[in-house]
Amino acid sequence: MFDYLCRHLDAADAATADLPEGTLMAALARGVADGQIDRGTAVGISSVLFGAAGESTAALIGSCLLRLATSPEIADRLRASTALIPRFVEEVVRLDPPFNFHYRVVRRACRLGGYDLEPEDRLMLSWASANRDASVFEDPDAMRLDRRFPKNHVGFGRGAHFCIGSHLARMEARLVVEAVLARTGRIALDDGKPVVHARSIFVRRPEVLPIRIEARAA
Repeated sequence: MFDYLCRHLDAADAATADLPEGTLMAALARGVADGQIDRGTAVGISSVLFGAAGESTAALIGSCLLRLATSPEIADRLRASTALIPRFVEEVVRLDPPFNFHYRVVRRACRLGGYDLEPEDRLMLSWASANRDASVFEDPDAMRLDRRFPKNHVGFGRGAHFCIGSHLARMEARLVVEAVLARTGRIALDDGKPVVHARSIFVRRPEVLPIRIEARAA
């Protein structure tokens, strides 16, 4: 991946960075040319964005399909009212965030949650836990399509670290759910074949999702 991204960075035209057709690689190439970042940092940024988009979106779509297969009443409700699908996607992000947590490094002495922190201390911020905080979410473990603020979760991060691809991820998941529901009458797990999630404490992604699909009546 590093070699692949290096080739694209070297081939990018920094002069096109501000044009409508300018690419992310062109912007990074200009940053290198202007001395704002070095080449290794530019490749590192592109690697994070490239990898995060693929992993997180695949995990989100897989979790959406798993929810549809295990909650037929939700699937039927979405078929009857497709306008609720964006809310469904938000609830899947909240309940099964593609990334369970991220690490952060403390930059200055501070106090957080009753603990004194010093520079260079490491923190693990658990999105999965925060998204089920009973002081924030009513009935936190339930999928609710009627939440007043459906996007009030940290599944896409928060603040300066908010996911820049969140709009694209939401759109991709919504389109997949719309297409699946429009072409099926029922989705269910395949009996006797277990769902297998990725062996990771970081990523929440179904790796094996055996489902049975019944065609929608004509």
